[in-house]
Formats: sequence, C-alpha cells, structure tokens
Amino acid sequence: MEISAAMVRDLRDKTGAGIMECKAALAESGGDISTAIEILRKRGLKTAEKKAGRAAADGLVTTWVSPGRDTGALLEVNCETDFVARTEQFGGLTRSLVTLVGEDAGAADVDLLLTRPLNGKRVADVVKETIGSLGENIVIRRAARLAVPQGAQGVVVSYVHGGGKIGVLVEVRCNSAGAAKSDTLAHLAKELALQVCSAEPAYVTRDQVPSEVLEKEREILRAQADMQGKPANIQDKIIQGRLEKFFAERCLVDQAFIRDPEGKQKVREVLKVAEKTLGEPVTVAAFARFRLGEGVEKRPGD
Repeated sequence: MEISAAMVRDLRDKTGAGIMECKAALAESGGDISTAIEILRKRGLKTAEKKAGRAAADGLVTTWVSPGRDTGALLEVNCETDFVARTEQFGGLTRSLVTLVGEDAGAADVDLLLTRPLNGKRVADVVKETIGSLGENIVIRRAARLAVPQGAQGVVVSYVHGGGKIGVLVEVRCNSAGAAKSDTLAHLAKELALQVCSAEPAYVTRDQVPSEVLEKEREILRAQADMQGKPANIQDKIIQGRLEKFFAERCLVDQAFIRDPEGKQKVREVLKVAEKTLGEPVTVAAFARFRLGEGVEKRPGD
C-alpha cells in the first residue's frame, strides 16, 4: 500500500514522532493508523495519548442537574463553526436538549432523543429547522445521564470548562440523606468534577479497567527496547511497576489530587477525609466527561 504524505502528517499530529518513524510504522501496519500508533508505542516513541481528545469540531458541550441534585445530564451537539456555536439560537437548542436527556432516561440514547417531542415537534424536525435557519449542519453527537438510584443517597454535580469545550458529570454516593444534602458532599463532588476535567481519568477504580486493556498495556510494555534480554520474572516486576503508573494516570481514585501542589495526596485520601467529616462511607459511583470534538477529524481548511 502506498503511504501518502497526508497519512504521515496525520500520524505525526497524533503521536509527535518523526517523519521517517511514522512512514516506517505506517508501512509496517499496512496503512492502519491505530496499528501504527501501537508500533510507535512499542518502540518507546511519543504516542497519540499526548494529543488525545484534541478538539476537531465546533459546537457545545452542555450539562443539566436536577433541582434535587440527584440526576444529571451531559450532551454534545456539533456544528460547523464557532460563530454558530456562540449564537443564542444554537445555545438555546442545546439547553433544551440536555434538559430532555435529564428528565427522560431513555433520551440518553441519541437515536431515541431524536424521536422525543420538543416544542410540539420531534427533536429531529427541530434540528432540521435549526439547520435551515442557521445555515450549518448540526449533529447531536452523544449524551450521558447519571442518576442516584431510588432508595440510595448521593449527589450528582456538573462542571463545564472553556465555555462549553469540556463538560463533566460526577455521581458521589453516601449513606444518609443528611450527608447527601451537606455542603461537605457538595464541595467534594465539585472538586472531583474539576479533577475529572483536568486529569482525564478513564475509570473510577483499577478493578474497572477491562482485562483486555491491561493485557494490551502489558504487551506494549514488554515490547519496549529496555525490556529486551531481561529474564521473564524481571520483566514481570518491571511491568507491574509501570502498570502502577498507568493506574495513577487512568484511575480516578489513584490519581494525584489536583489541589495538592506537591502531588502527594491521592484522590482516595480526599475521599477518606470526607468520610471522617461525614461519619459515613463516601464513594464515587460514576463520572462522564465529554471534550468537544474528540475523535472527530476536520478536513484541512474547515
């Protein structure tokens, strides 16, 4: 397969590796970008993770939280330009849609959301009318909804960064209604939302990491140059140590708390402090994080 300059440039943008390394990796992978990224990782070169989630589409990420703070919704709606994203018409549409998601559990499925009524019409028809009015394509890309289950206690908080560039929901559970309504839990949940926004965890705890993800990480670590020639048992010890770094980067409770300037306090320790204050267990049930345009590529000149 011929490796084009555009393919090499795309891989360079994603990884930061050199032109020749990118070209060689693409040739080895048969032009498959994902495989080429793995090849570069195994060679110890910079990876796509450095630029993961780079915004490549315009629009807004919007949040909604119920008055009782027990339900939250997160929505990404894309358009073609930042100019349209800043209009009141587009903003009003996204606010109406995220409210629908929050009030209707089924509407977190975008296909179902399009069938829901809004202002006497189907959402799909409202979107089409807005496209005609604003002159740009509009896509409801994805939605998420978190809710404290009936009979449980807790709180859902939201955080929006950069005027709609990143949106976060966090659900924190406790044991009592008093704790759920406390300023302590509200403040903790808000701090955790900032943590999720800034540190970009993928999982709450390490036991949530899928086995196939860990196996792939072990494979990549074992293939790196400084592992070659070492006995298998030594490799295993080194890999386990490096996996700890993986957990510290990807798992929320293992991350260094962003408010600690020295980076010594872990999020799990922040939860323990809250537990002592409230006198009962506190856990992070779930979180959701959308970065505007992540995974969506623009054509040059868009």
